[in-house]
Amino acid sequence: MHVQDLKRWHWVVVALVIGLALSYVWSSVEWDENLPTIAQRDFEAGLTLPFPTQGHLQNVTVMPLGDGAHKVVAEQVRNTDTAGVVELRPVAFRAEMPYKAGLWRGGGEEHPDVLAYLKQTQSATPELSYRYAWYRETWAIFALWTGASVLLIGGVWPSAVSLMVGAGLGLQREETGPDYDLSRFKSEAEKSADKRELTPEQIAHLRELEAELERKLEAQRLGMPVPEDQPAPAEATAPRALDAGPLEAAAIQKEQDEHDYKGEFYPVDRHLPKKKP
Repeated sequence: MHVQDLKRWHWVVVALVIGLALSYVWSSVEWDENLPTIAQRDFEAGLTLPFPTQGHLQNVTVMPLGDGAHKVVAEQVRNTDTAGVVELRPVAFRAEMPYKAGLWRGGGEEHPDVLAYLKQTQSATPELSYRYAWYRETWAIFALWTGASVLLIGGVWPSAVSLMVGAGLGLQREETGPDYDLSRFKSEAEKSADKRELTPEQIAHLRELEAELERKLEAQRLGMPVPEDQPAPAEATAPRALDAGPLEAAAIQKEQDEHDYKGEFYPVDRHLPKKKP
């Protein structure tokens, strides 16, 4: 079986298997695990500092809940040796649930999670922007990877294979013929006729025909007249009715010409001159 012989539903099954396998792998990966972490004081202060002040946080992204905490990934502004030039360093912060803001000050307000704290902080600091990485939820990973696999492998790929085969870029399908045996449609009489053997009378008749054929061939080889087959008996004709007319004269049998048969391969009729009386 070649690739172009696979049906579309075959490709859909393959796509489901590949999509589920990739989804399991990606859902088991810990995102941004090698990023340097920052303290709660730097996190909360960086949300309110203006750009490009050192310590300012931007591109804040909250990861899905894992192990009772949200991982927050952001870019932190850092000064360089060149005046007026800053750099952005990726950093991470682990926010426990529930999130207690201002612990580094000796106490603070408690929030259900860090998303609630960011929402409250954004109302006081409109410049703050953040987003939640819903696409990294387990259900989203399985839905996205499996759906993309079915769309590409089960939908686009079979059409592409058909186009390539039609353009002569693939192996041609082999003509296997019908999947059923036509001999099974024969009648019982035909099946028995195929297995029928010759009777002794038929064998004897065949031998007679062979002997007659040999006699004819031998006569042709010796230049003798070929013996004719036995004439079939003439059919009886109805008697002619008598009439009152004159009797017909008897037909005089024409004298037969003498013949001479000669020839190297087959007899040739050569007329001989009539003998004088």
